[in-house]
Amino acid sequence: MSSIRHALVTAVLAGAALTLTACQPDGTGAAGDTGSSPTATASPAAHGGGKQSSCPVPAKGHKIILVESVSGAMNTITAKDARMICSTTGEGASYRPAGHESTYLAQPDAPIKVISRKTGKQRQMGAAHGGIAHVRVCADGTAQDTATAPADTSDCYGQNYYDVAVDNTGKLTEMTELYGS
Repeated sequence: MSSIRHALVTAVLAGAALTLTACQPDGTGAAGDTGSSPTATASPAAHGGGKQSSCPVPAKGHKIILVESVSGAMNTITAKDARMICSTTGEGASYRPAGHESTYLAQPDAPIKVISRKTGKQRQMGAAHGGIAHVRVCADGTAQDTATAPADTSDCYGQNYYDVAVDNTGKLTEMTELYGS
């Protein structure tokens, strides 16, 4: 059952043209440079010997982060760099924190794709139109207007890993919540 679920998640990722970090032959992820670029269609990466893996290839200029919190005027994201680990058994990708903590500002018009746990589908929101609020609720578990009141986290997927594009000034220009095992 677990393999079927992972295969379905992989198919959804490829079909939705998500951009993720590429898998290297040794099974570790590689973050691209941090310049912004258009999103590319995700496709399975080839491992040694021409064998296809179930890990999608990212767009240039994207990296994976683990969101830890959202603060400020709902535009300051504290996150750790992360890496993708590709399954050699075709079960897809998983993610682990692997870097230092950084702070990013989200552009107000940045598109943010989040996973709705209630529907099992992704939906796109603007940063200023619910996207960052969803990220905060899921990362912090607190309501938007206070750092202490618990929030309804029933729509949160729960892993808080995102594929992001960062421009040359350090602002997030795009965020996509990632499925993972």
